[in-house]
Amino acid sequence: MDVHLLSAFIEKLRAQSIGNPVWVESKEAFEYSTQTVEVVAVLKSVRAAQGVHALDLLCRNGLFIDMGAIYRCIDDCNSEVYFLLENYPNQSNDVQKFVKAFFSTTIDSDLSAKTEYILVKKIHGAVARIITDMEQHELTRGKLQRVYKTFCGYTHANYSHIMEIYGGTYPDLTFNIQGVPSLHQRDMRMKFVEQAYLSVLYSLLFIAQKLKLNDLFLEIWAHHESLTV
Repeated sequence: MDVHLLSAFIEKLRAQSIGNPVWVESKEAFEYSTQTVEVVAVLKSVRAAQGVHALDLLCRNGLFIDMGAIYRCIDDCNSEVYFLLENYPNQSNDVQKFVKAFFSTTIDSDLSAKTEYILVKKIHGAVARIITDMEQHELTRGKLQRVYKTFCGYTHANYSHIMEIYGGTYPDLTFNIQGVPSLHQRDMRMKFVEQAYLSVLYSLLFIAQKLKLNDLFLEIWAHHESLTV
């Protein structure tokens, strides 16, 4: 796992596909002038990659609840990439609605405006179609939904997920607010970080393939192959 190389891949993807955002003086913010599906997919991968960096830091400090919340975000971003580019360059009505909803969340957006969001099951359905054949589609979508619900517990501060950080050496048991000190637990959770890293690599490969960025695809694939040696 090389989080710095992941950042380099993201920057190459951004530069070769959607370029730089522009500074909007009136908003004091950077924005993309074109609201396209390519921009959304690449920005989702940016968020996922940044999340992997955060997971690495959180894991090393034993902050497992926050890890779970960010892992959910990474999984969402990856799934949305597959959903957005499943039939690229063609765009379904759902994809067009998703893109519109994404760009409605600008810094000056009207909070009272109604935004039409896409159901999670439709997004997971696209992922299932991509990673498996239609015969196993429903089984795969069910597994994706279970993972989604599991990590929702960290996002919504569910009881069992909070209790994971209680412990220590008897009788000095406590909620480890500043991080679970167990090196064994941190090593175990690092497997989630490595899995998240791989999942972002796969989504980057998918984007590079769909956008016909062949050199970048081969570069990322070579790195992926080096991880399995």
